[in-house]
Amino acid sequence: MRRVVFASAIGNTVETYDYAVYGFLTVVLSKLFFPAQQPGVALLSAFAVFGVAFVVRPLGSLLFGSIADRLGRKPALVATIALMAGSTAAIGMLPPAASIGVWAPILLVVFRLLQGLAAGGEYGTAMTYAAEFTPPRKRGSMTSRVQIGSVASLLLAAGAVLLLSATLTPAAMASWGWRVPFLLALPLGLVGLYIRRQLDESPEFRALENRTQVPASPVKESFTTHWRLIVLIFAVAAFQQIGYYVAFTYAQSYLIRLGFTQSEATLATVISIAVAVVLVAVGGPLSDRWGRWPMLLGLSVGTFVLAYPLFVGLSSAKSLGAAIAMTVLLGVLPALYTAVAPAAYVEVLPARVRATVFAVGFALAATFLGGPALYVSQTLVQVTGDNRAPAMFLMFGALLSVIAAFFVRRATTRVRASELAVASGERSPEGV
Repeated sequence: MRRVVFASAIGNTVETYDYAVYGFLTVVLSKLFFPAQQPGVALLSAFAVFGVAFVVRPLGSLLFGSIADRLGRKPALVATIALMAGSTAAIGMLPPAASIGVWAPILLVVFRLLQGLAAGGEYGTAMTYAAEFTPPRKRGSMTSRVQIGSVASLLLAAGAVLLLSATLTPAAMASWGWRVPFLLALPLGLVGLYIRRQLDESPEFRALENRTQVPASPVKESFTTHWRLIVLIFAVAAFQQIGYYVAFTYAQSYLIRLGFTQSEATLATVISIAVAVVLVAVGGPLSDRWGRWPMLLGLSVGTFVLAYPLFVGLSSAKSLGAAIAMTVLLGVLPALYTAVAPAAYVEVLPARVRATVFAVGFALAATFLGGPALYVSQTLVQVTGDNRAPAMFLMFGALLSVIAAFFVRRATTRVRASELAVASGERSPEGV
């Protein structure tokens, strides 16, 4: 089981690391790739390129989700990590706009699109693979261990940026230092690729093959028979996506705009993420004991109530200690939610189209909510002039997930009947 966890987690680690490095370096990248713009507008442009990768995630979910449900989880996992690591390393080799002009932002967008394509299939397939080796009573613990890799990669990315920011001059950071975190994705990806090539196929997929129950067209079946489950995954993922990127990526840029240095802002983010790693490790096992939907509901309601007060405290922070404390508090509920959600996704989906429905629903949430999170949060501040305005976006995501939590228990019960239908050779009923 350790091998399954590590193989699943390393892809999530590379995926999140790649995205996080870009997020943490947006201030630097905005000056290198959009130098002619005003600082605030350049930062928005850099955030927009961050969101570009999310535009193609649904395409990646259709491609790699279909591969996972039709050919096996293993081929999809091998392909996603290779594409993700390669495109990230390519960003680290890009010349800035001062060297190649308009081609610099164009190529940056191209490689971000390739990252998004790979990411569209990575998360859902990896979580599906890990969960299919695990009995339901331990599924929360298993998927949260995989999720630790994703959150820990934020720590790795933030730590790399913090180390470089603290040891290099601003000129050195702009000249070559920013490249180092991107290039580190290459060795990480090569290790992950080697490990995933040695994997066995998941037992549930092998069982589907033995019963000749593998779908001929997972995408068609997902949208015609299980479209309501796609909507459910989207809604459950709403708070996970917004909370994750607001608390663990946008917070760093937010603190810089409040007047803290990049090193101070990154330090606050690193400490927040370190606490989040512990919370993710705790949250999954708790969901095995308390149940998925009660925890999803409680965490979403808690965030809806506390988001605005937390941003009041964060925007009022005058000292580094206060900024660290408020940044940590902002990440507590999103971290716990992130630990619980993956097991809930798997348990509401039938095995024959699990990877596709999971990937599509999650990718749509990433595209419309997670990807724009940095841009929307910054735009809310720019438009309203209120540093507490990002709380409204966080509350919106929490509200969607509050509604979705009520349907998780019902869908979980129905999918068990669906699995029995698959085992007997019947067509599985529509979910939700």
